[in-house]
Amino acid sequence: MYHEAMAVGTRRLYMSQQDTFQLRFEAVIQGARLILEQKPFAESARVIFDHCRRMTGAVSGYVALLSADGSENEVLFLEPGGLPCSVDPGLPMPIRGLRASAYYTQKVVYDNDFMHSRWARYMPEGHAALRNVMFAPLALEDRTVGIVGLANKPTDFTDEDADIARVFGDLAAIALQNSRNVEKITEHAEKLERAMAEIRTLQGIIPICMYCKEIRDDEGYWMQLERYLSEHSHAQFSHSICDKCLEKYHPELKDS
Repeated sequence: MYHEAMAVGTRRLYMSQQDTFQLRFEAVIQGARLILEQKPFAESARVIFDHCRRMTGAVSGYVALLSADGSENEVLFLEPGGLPCSVDPGLPMPIRGLRASAYYTQKVVYDNDFMHSRWARYMPEGHAALRNVMFAPLALEDRTVGIVGLANKPTDFTDEDADIARVFGDLAAIALQNSRNVEKITEHAEKLERAMAEIRTLQGIIPICMYCKEIRDDEGYWMQLERYLSEHSHAQFSHSICDKCLEKYHPELKDS
């Protein structure tokens, strides 16, 4: 009976581990699909964050990006997890404390007794109590450009949670780079479209009088060749006289 019970327990543990692995694998795949779908970063980051939060067991957290001057975080969104917090989300979030460790080392860091740690002194007044915290960096080209913050897991964070957060942090960083690339491509495409709109070209068959050489426009009006070309292209004209016309109309000037 003992060995049979042990075997059943082992099978259950194995199945539980397999289920957990499958859930994590599917969450990573869904995050990768978001990147391939080229969704806006705020949308992709929120879904990636929610997967990370569920996989690690965290209750609350946020995603923030490095400000343009590199001095602080700019919160993209905040999930309070139902906890009371009176801190203005618009207040600056300096890069300091445990969060700074994640920024500068580009490694996931966590503390399971945060309120009694040396980092707690950096918390602003009115902030929700944090039982534990974890920070995962968003790194691009050896530079941390943002952070995923997780907090208040009912049990302690583990190294396994840190590995999960690292994967989702990497996914968020790729999503950010992808979003920026799409923005650049879109910007260049718009510039090209504007430039093309400024280039006026003549295409198709142009009706021209066989005698006076005036051209008929799209509205049926006849106009001089110079005027038509001026209105339908960027060409400019300077008048001169060819040799044949010089001989025909001004023979006295031919040899002068």
